[in-house]
Amino acid sequence: MSENTMICYCKGVTLGKVLAAIEGGATTLVEVMDTTGAGSACGRCVDRIEAIIEEKK
Repeated sequence: MSENTMICYCKGVTLGKVLAAIEGGATTLVEVMDTTGAGSACGRCVDRIEAIIEEKK
């Protein structure tokens, strides 16, 4: 996946933004949501975000 891949369409959050949040210290779904806004609207991307977090552990 490219860093430009859209993860959260509702909030316009890309994979790059999610990865930056993780690299900045976010280790949980809630921390990534708080940092990026991803997952805080309709919630359809929550599973994708959790998978990215798991992959980066």
